[in-house]
Amino acid sequence: MNENRTLDAQRSPELEAMAAKIAQSSARLKQLHECTPEEARAMRAKRGNPFAPPACVAVEVIEDKIPGRSTRVRRYYPGGQASALRPALIYYHGGGYVLGDVEQYDTLTQQLAERAGCVVVSVEYKLAPESQSAAIFEEAFEAYRWILESGEEWGIDTGRIAVGGDSAGGNLSIAVCLDCKRRSVSQPCLQLLLYPATDYSMSFASVDEFADDYFLTKRSMEWFAGHFLESPERASDPRVSPMLADVSGLAPAFVLTAGFDPLRDEGEAFAQKLAQAGVAVRHVCYTDMIHAFISFAGGIEAGMEALEESAQELRAAFSG
Repeated sequence: MNENRTLDAQRSPELEAMAAKIAQSSARLKQLHECTPEEARAMRAKRGNPFAPPACVAVEVIEDKIPGRSTRVRRYYPGGQASALRPALIYYHGGGYVLGDVEQYDTLTQQLAERAGCVVVSVEYKLAPESQSAAIFEEAFEAYRWILESGEEWGIDTGRIAVGGDSAGGNLSIAVCLDCKRRSVSQPCLQLLLYPATDYSMSFASVDEFADDYFLTKRSMEWFAGHFLESPERASDPRVSPMLADVSGLAPAFVLTAGFDPLRDEGEAFAQKLAQAGVAVRHVCYTDMIHAFISFAGGIEAGMEALEESAQELRAAFSG
């Protein structure tokens, strides 16, 4: 284990230099709670991400939709499409359910496809507040179920499907697994949970410890929740806050957290909850990192390391 990684949630004495610069730059921008969703999306699109992970030239990219539905997806094939069926990762992007799309995650998902040697299906679910929690969960589950039942059409081995995502996308991945349990649908072979949101009551200590100046703020989290949830009471729904759910029987999981992330403690607590329920799980904390650091892997070296570690977990799950 490298010195900036631990198996429990903790922070380093100080932030890594590039992570600190990104956090400081973010703090100087107009904050999300001062914006409408439309303004926030426009601001993100205009600013772009100069530190996105590098592209992978050997990965073939195909634009598509889930058949019979309006859900847009982007499919990634390392080395191009092949005659043999390959394992797949269904990826749900982050952005608090209000921001983000497959384009903004394009090179991150390319990296996962190439490094894990699998097909990646990046799902562009409808965002809040135009769509809210119940509808978003249903759309994500239906995408998973179609791929599970019909993924061979896309060159996917439907016996080796993982789900994963970062932040809200991690939350959405867990919701898909909970829906699989509730509806007696086969679980994926792995949950890849990158700094996932698991507690919409925002009651863990790290939420207040890193409330400001560490890229994701507490007020931003409240802004996201206010758009995503149909009512404040929805925060107590176990699919919204899986810390309240019965997680026995869920898919094995890899949970990654960051030392200076307001979501750090709830990510670790969820990993512990899975373990207590008998679910195979591994948790690692990158102690000198901020929330979303993998999205900045083009400038933050640890982001590329985390992508490779995630790919290793996927390869192990696919080999079964």
